Amino acid sequence: MKLPLYARIAATGGRPVVLLAALAMSAPGEYRLAVLAGWSPTVAVLMPLVLSAYAAVASVMAATCPASRSARIGAGMALALALTAQVTAHLIISGYMSVGPVLVAAVSAVPPLVAGHLMHLATVGRHSAERPSESAPDSDPAEVPSVPQTAGQSLSAVPDSWPPADLWADFEHAEADSAPDAEDEPPATPPSAADIRAAVKVLESRNGRRVTGPMLADHFGVSDRTGRRYLAMAAEESANV
Repeated sequence: MKLPLYARIAATGGRPVVLLAALAMSAPGEYRLAVLAGWSPTVAVLMPLVLSAYAAVASVMAATCPASRSARIGAGMALALALTAQVTAHLIISGYMSVGPVLVAAVSAVPPLVAGHLMHLATVGRHSAERPSESAPDSDPAEVPSVPQTAGQSLSAVPDSWPPADLWADFEHAEADSAPDAEDEPPATPPSAADIRAAVKVLESRNGRRVTGPMLADHFGVSDRTGRRYLAMAAEESANV
């Protein structure tokens, strides 16, 4: 629901006006308290900044650093300190309370305490600004390549490089195994029919039985298919003679 114009003006412009009015009303009592504690009028005019303005700054720092517990506690203590100073000042001015050594000591300790806490708030604010957001992911999981992993295999078992060094060697072995046997092809200079017939006679005399294709293949160092072809060549040559 959109607020009316006057409500938006009151919400945005009214806050600084109220803040300035509150600081102005707090200034006389805090100034009087500083004078009663022993400060000269020239220095006592700074007490409203040390108390009320300090409480406002601490509240803002606590709101900007919600994760800091010390900032929240310090803001509450700053507000309590400013409130106590106002009440004490007006009680003294109205004659309900007298100035004693305890009061003088307490008021004298306010400026160093405020300075130290403001430095702490500044450090907390800087750390909060430098701390990365915990809700934002470091990287998109979809952009991270996944490593295939079998059951029982740890990531340390995955090779450092791909492809492995012996991949191409395995490929060459597989290619050599799939290639036709060199013995399936006849030698570059095949024996003549006369050489084959002579080999047949030698093998028959040596073994005492009929020569077969595998026997010729073993003799000439060729495949069984080529040995059978040699045997057919020798038989054909014998028939033509």
